[in-house]
Amino acid sequence: MDAGLAAVCGALAGTFATIGAAFAAGRTQLESARIAAHLEHHRQRREPRHGFYRAFISAMEELQTAIGQRKPGPHALSDFTSTYVRECRDRASSVKAVWVDVALAGPEHVSTLAEELAQSVDVISSLCADLGRIREDHARNPAGKLPQETIALLISFEQTVQPMTENLPKFRKAARNALDDNGLSNLRTSSRRARSAARPPLASDHDGPPVPDTGP
Repeated sequence: MDAGLAAVCGALAGTFATIGAAFAAGRTQLESARIAAHLEHHRQRREPRHGFYRAFISAMEELQTAIGQRKPGPHALSDFTSTYVRECRDRASSVKAVWVDVALAGPEHVSTLAEELAQSVDVISSLCADLGRIREDHARNPAGKLPQETIALLISFEQTVQPMTENLPKFRKAARNALDDNGLSNLRTSSRRARSAARPPLASDHDGPPVPDTGP
């Protein structure tokens, strides 16, 4: 190879190296900007979520306190005074007023837990109203028989309150994890998927036309 051709090849190699370095630097800067934008978006989502979660947990705890304002042991019809029923239903309404914010704020697993709790609260509010009416009717006519569904309603109330009480700590934990998550794990996963999708498929041993038989 003469000196002129060697010089040209060297210059081309240097040019390609410079282009490659510039491409790599540009790609790094683009990825850094993408990560920064993602973190800022996640921060903006985290701040309102904290307020929504806090309001929902506070409303649930107030409902639990209202339900517990009675003598220990299984619920009896005598527990469902007008004051007790009003307090429980008011607290239930407070839960319903804030749970939609949690459902919209997400993420999905937190929204699902909030919806399950809100459904339990709906049932509790309805049962309180039914049992309160039965108690008032019985107070006006103590000699009369209680409706046949009274025992079933009391059992349903117990069976709804218990899992609701157990699920609230699960919601707290899920909410705490959602607030602690910076979103980078999801970003890395999506980046790996994008790179996999952009990678050309490997040629199969069976690709292309068949090789003709050159044997005798």
